[in-house]
Amino acid sequence: MDFRVSREAFLRVLTHVSSIVDSRSTIPILSNIYLKCENNQIEIRSTDMDISIREFVSCDSTKNGEATVNSRILTDIIRKTKKNSIVKCKLEGNRLIINSDNSVFELNALSADEFPKFVPLDPTNSFELTIPQMKRLFNKTKFAISAEETRYYLNGIYFHTIANGSKTALRCVATDGHRLAKTELDLSNAVNIAGIILPRKFILQLDRILGDFEGKVKMICTDTQVSLEADNFIIISKLIDGTFPDYEKVIPVSNDKLLQVEAEPFFNAIDRVSTVNQDKTPTVKLQFENNNIKIMATSTDSNKGDEEVAASYAAEALEILFNSKYILDLQDVIEGETMILELLNQSSPVIVKDPKDATSLYILMPMRI
Repeated sequence: MDFRVSREAFLRVLTHVSSIVDSRSTIPILSNIYLKCENNQIEIRSTDMDISIREFVSCDSTKNGEATVNSRILTDIIRKTKKNSIVKCKLEGNRLIINSDNSVFELNALSADEFPKFVPLDPTNSFELTIPQMKRLFNKTKFAISAEETRYYLNGIYFHTIANGSKTALRCVATDGHRLAKTELDLSNAVNIAGIILPRKFILQLDRILGDFEGKVKMICTDTQVSLEADNFIIISKLIDGTFPDYEKVIPVSNDKLLQVEAEPFFNAIDRVSTVNQDKTPTVKLQFENNNIKIMATSTDSNKGDEEVAASYAAEALEILFNSKYILDLQDVIEGETMILELLNQSSPVIVKDPKDATSLYILMPMRI
């Protein structure tokens, strides 16, 4: 293997591929990335046995070959080389020789035969989305993914298709048991996804990587795996093997008290008042009455804060306790200037809607007063 490659192009792909590598893996080969040079193209792969990434980058090659080298070390070397330089790599026996300007490095190379194979998925059940559409689906729901390993079936986003009139819509749902986020998108091509759970790690990896691509992505779903393709990039992930709860049952249907408030002043007030509460579970009490929201916070060591925000609310007075962090997380998903809260009583779930986005809905569970 002998090739020359642009430092910027090489680093871009290495950064993508190395993002899933576990440097603490007890299996040495999994701390490496796979390099294969063939026909003026480098294939670069990595895996943690749950997620696999493959990406290609163009190069000038004089000899084909393949090897695996330590992911972190190779990526750090290329990152620290001079910008806009040309990197030369040559495999000599079990050593990868790297040249850039006046620097020379030698890395130990393990046999490529030991590296796990990359097997693309059957494209039978596939569909295309634009990258902004895919990012929007994830951004609208990922904040509600549970981090509790004991409830592993909540450690991801639930993907399934629904009938939406004459069209098919892709719906994404996430919940941690304290809040829920739901959004959907009409699909131009017919596809049937009965229900799969995309793992949190897969979502976070895509969140980091998709910004480097443009155009469309192709998504393929099977009963056990999912893959996403963009340009010369493919990522494949195992799905979470579990049953997602019937989320429709927790969406209230009888919340008859409506409140509308300007989003930015409301969030800013919550942020200011909750500053006094540095407890592990920061709480904020909201009093709804006479076109007004009174926001109050008290900490376990007697710090206090309160502020009032104007709102449109004509129903009976109501007082509800929330986790302030859960309210503030909504700041990144509400697009409009106002937001709507649908209330029932102090112990029932609250529906949050964005008038500018009819495709999304959020649920907040109150805390006990």
